[in-house]
Amino acid sequence: MALFSNGNRKVRSRRPRTAQELGKSPAPQAAATPRKLQRQSAELGREIHRLECLIADAPRLQKQRRLATLDVLPPLESQPVSRRGKKLSLAQRQQVNGRRWKLALEWMVVAAAIASVTGWLNQWLHLWGR
Repeated sequence: MALFSNGNRKVRSRRPRTAQELGKSPAPQAAATPRKLQRQSAELGREIHRLECLIADAPRLQKQRRLATLDVLPPLESQPVSRRGKKLSLAQRQQVNGRRWKLALEWMVVAAAIASVTGWLNQWLHLWGR
């Protein structure tokens, strides 16, 4: 029965393999040569060694990272804070509404000027017939 690691406790598999299942399992690769197996074994050994070193060095790396960022300020906000959630005072609301009315009036004057120039050109150049 296979054992699986669960922290410090060993847990047995729920379903043991029967002799029939073991007999049906695929045969070992016939094409695998001893050199290939040795190369794979060496690669796995190097990877295991690297991971063991990383695990052993993890507390030092964590402490080093914490000390490196100890005196660092958080980044400044690059985007301006949204005004939607903030309440405006009465004077600020009046300023905003005044600007809106002025902009609307400006657009109406521009539209009237364009309409009058178009009518004057039509009168002199007869662009549209009656």
